[in-house]
Amino acid sequence: MLKKLEIKDFAIIDRLVLEFGPGLNVFTGETGAGKSIIVEAIGFLLGERASSELVRTGAAQAEVSGVFNSGTLPKKLLAAYGINSAEFSVRRQLDAGGKTRGFLEGRPVTAAFLSGLGDALVDFHGQNEHQSLMKAEVQLELLDRYARLEKEAAAYGAVFEERRRLLERLNAVSLSEEERARLIDLYRFQLKEIESAELKEGEEGELQVLYPRLKNANRLFTLSSRAYELLSGGEAPALAGLEKALKDLEALAETDETAAPLKENLAQAVLALKDIEESLYKYSKNLDTDPAGLDAVLSRLDKISVLKKKYGPELADVLKKEAGLREKIDGLENASFDKKELASELEKAGSRLTELGEALHAKRAAAAKKLSAAVVSEISGLGFKEIRFSAALETEEGRFTASGMDTVEFMFSANPGYPLKPLKLTASGGEMSRVMLGLKTVLAANDNIPVLVFDELDTGVGSTVARLLGEKLSALAGAKQLFCITHMPQIAAFAGAHYYVEKNVRRGISAITVSKLDPEAGVLEIARMLGGKTKSTELGLKHARELIKESRGF
Repeated sequence: MLKKLEIKDFAIIDRLVLEFGPGLNVFTGETGAGKSIIVEAIGFLLGERASSELVRTGAAQAEVSGVFNSGTLPKKLLAAYGINSAEFSVRRQLDAGGKTRGFLEGRPVTAAFLSGLGDALVDFHGQNEHQSLMKAEVQLELLDRYARLEKEAAAYGAVFEERRRLLERLNAVSLSEEERARLIDLYRFQLKEIESAELKEGEEGELQVLYPRLKNANRLFTLSSRAYELLSGGEAPALAGLEKALKDLEALAETDETAAPLKENLAQAVLALKDIEESLYKYSKNLDTDPAGLDAVLSRLDKISVLKKKYGPELADVLKKEAGLREKIDGLENASFDKKELASELEKAGSRLTELGEALHAKRAAAAKKLSAAVVSEISGLGFKEIRFSAALETEEGRFTASGMDTVEFMFSANPGYPLKPLKLTASGGEMSRVMLGLKTVLAANDNIPVLVFDELDTGVGSTVARLLGEKLSALAGAKQLFCITHMPQIAAFAGAHYYVEKNVRRGISAITVSKLDPEAGVLEIARMLGGKTKSTELGLKHARELIKESRGF
């Protein structure tokens, strides 16, 4: 469970400290208030990629930290990540150059480490997850997760990889000396080309963020310096003029109390401008206007681009290629195994692969039927007159891939008399939201992930379906901690804890505030959501209370 979340200088959040309890935690607020930034911050904390644009304007770095309760996590998982206390802290920083640093209980850890830990802690349903659900490989992963076949799939994958290596070794010993020497020379040349670049994971993203700043460094320096000069330099600096005006207003307020608000507003404006003045000074001072810096970045990006074209398509593929070339060279240089022995080992690995693949297929086939029935059961009460869903599994004899012998396609029909068709071709946005919630509910019963995050699950649904979604979320919150961002009052009424997100302008800069609402404030917010007005009518308040009362009786 996520107990505490602290966010500093992240996007348009200055500083935010939130404490959470179990159950359904709901976030509401006006459109554009920044509710999704909370979800983005949690994702960043747990290893998701982030651009330097997420560092608040004028800040040196962004930082997100969280305190988690480890009580519901498996002991093996805790041991694997070196967690041995009832509570543990995670912290991650992002500087203006795009570089990140992560910490678990104060000790440095990699982004990949945090991502792996995050997968075990939090299951995200973001606004873009509908697209990922369309992918066949994601659907197969969901099926394996439901059936708890991760170990079987990993065992199959290990034998698949072993068979691939044996096949390469057999091919190597079957080569003539001339052909083997030619391949060794080729692979050494390719490896040297990649190694000489000294590539680093995530480097390209950092360079792409840095490039436009260096390219436009002179212009950026001119603009920021001129703005700084207008504020604090020249014959009539704006800040000095405002400070003089503030002194006059202070004297005015001493004589006439009604002028006090004017004095306070100008005092805030002066403070804001002083912050901007300091930030502008640091900004212009830290700009690199040396053309050599731009040339170096361009040269590096060009080098990476060339390697991606040869060995990509992505930088991660180039790095994988580097490891694969080392393995190939080693296999060719040490190809002294007996050909018959290798052929025998390859045959055994093939037999073992078939055995594991067929066993995995049988378990997947049985699980697919159960998953289909479970999803239909979960979503049949979510406003569908007739719903059919099937995890259709196909296998082709003799076809082996790294994930098994199977492909899966989620099939769907919400209309009586119409055949099942691929989910990606038939489901609307509202239907997809309900199918996703059904899948999450079914999967949640079969895993140990303690936290679920739903970012605008209610996309494309009306008030009736929203209430049904609220009921489903409330039931799910009995076993998991849920975070839900919603625009629908019918869902917000089920909140165990209700948070209101608001965007304000402080000292001339936009900032987000989040308030935990007491019961009466919750009624006011739900009334606002019902009526779309700042001030709620008596009828709206009555309707809001009825909604909350009905949700409590669910």
